[in-house]
Formats: sequence, C-alpha cells, structure tokens
Amino acid sequence: MSDSKLYTLSPSTSLEVTTYNLPTTTPSLIFLHFWGGSSQTYNQVISHLPTHHSISISFRGWGHSTGPQDPSAYSIHTLASDIESLIPSLNTTDFLLIGHSMGGKVAQLLAGRNIFGARLKGVVLLAPAPPTPFQLPKEMREQQRTAFCSAESAEFVVRNVLTARPLADETVRMLVEDMVRGNRCAREAWPGYGMGEDVLGDARRVAVPVLVVGGERDRVETVERLESEV
Repeated sequence: MSDSKLYTLSPSTSLEVTTYNLPTTTPSLIFLHFWGGSSQTYNQVISHLPTHHSISISFRGWGHSTGPQDPSAYSIHTLASDIESLIPSLNTTDFLLIGHSMGGKVAQLLAGRNIFGARLKGVVLLAPAPPTPFQLPKEMREQQRTAFCSAESAEFVVRNVLTARPLADETVRMLVEDMVRGNRCAREAWPGYGMGEDVLGDARRVAVPVLVVGGERDRVETVERLESEV
C-alpha cells in the first residue's frame, strides 16, 4: 500500500513524496532517485520490503514535483537542501538514506552535513556518482542535455546505456515517462553542472556506516571508479 503527497517548500517548489507501509520500530528507508527518475523509480525494490516503512522522493523538477524555471536552481547542494527541509515533515524518527547515481551524490552530501544527529543510522549508495567533480567532454555533455527530450531518445538510453540486460516493457515505459516528464532545467542541470560539483569535503565527514553497491557490468558508474573515488 502506498500514498503520494506533495509537500510545498516554497512558492515555486513542491516535492512529491510516496510512502509505503506504516512506521515500525526499525529505521525508515528514504530513497533518492537517479537523474531522470522519480519517486516511482524504486517501486519494484520496495515491493520486496513489505515490512519496512519506505519513503521515496521526487527531486524538484522530476516526477510530479515542481521547481523554478531557473537553470541554476538544480544544483546538488540545492537538491540536498530540499531534502533537509523536507525530512522534519515526514512521519519518521530514525532512518537510512538510500541513493542511486545522482541521488547517491545527494545522499553523500546530506550525510556529510551531519545535521540529523543520531536519527540518521546509515547510508546505502547504489552505483553512486562519486563526490568528486566530473566533467564530460563538451560533445558528450550536449548529448546528455538532450537525451530526455523525446521518448525515443530516452528509450534508447534506457535500453542501451542504463541496463546490462533487457527490462520488461512496462518498466521501460515507466522509466521513459519519468525521463521526459522532468522539466528542462532539471534535465539539463546534472550534465550541465551537477556532476561537476565537488562535495568531497562533506563526504569525508560522513560519520555513519555506509554501504556502497556497484554492478560489474555497469558502464556509467563502474566498479573501478567506485572503488577509487567513493
């Protein structure tokens, strides 16, 4: 059973939050999605966690979340500040942060700020973007900025870049819908400047247990890069 709700942070920004299952005595799980995802990205994962109180959040500009029409308003620091502002409104005490790719970089920054005290019990990073700055070659950066401009180009990315084996057509449709639904500022921010942000100083201050999970066939965040930079 799930329930989705919009939380207003400012006149221009509201975050979509999908909650699954009732709180228990175990830590809640807060899921942060990849560039192009939404609060529904983790649906299939959460379906295997029926006894856990799980909370999945759409970053500003993704899913049904809103965000300003300002190209500079989608930095990793801004996304982290949104989540920081949101968490006190959620029905949770202790929790784990779980982030994938871009969401993993946000999770590292959040955990490194040490603002949640003993409430934050740990971090799980799923093929996370490293905290170090990364710059794509100009041509590749431009390709990524337009990768989600159409359903056709988004589907190509899903089937040929983001997965090592075929996905069910229903899963592909869900991913493609999320990718093209993102507003233009959100779509362009990550390849434009988000992946180039340096949050290493904050990541080094993380004081809770961290589990990093990589895929041996992942061509985006390779195991070798995770081992050397995360």
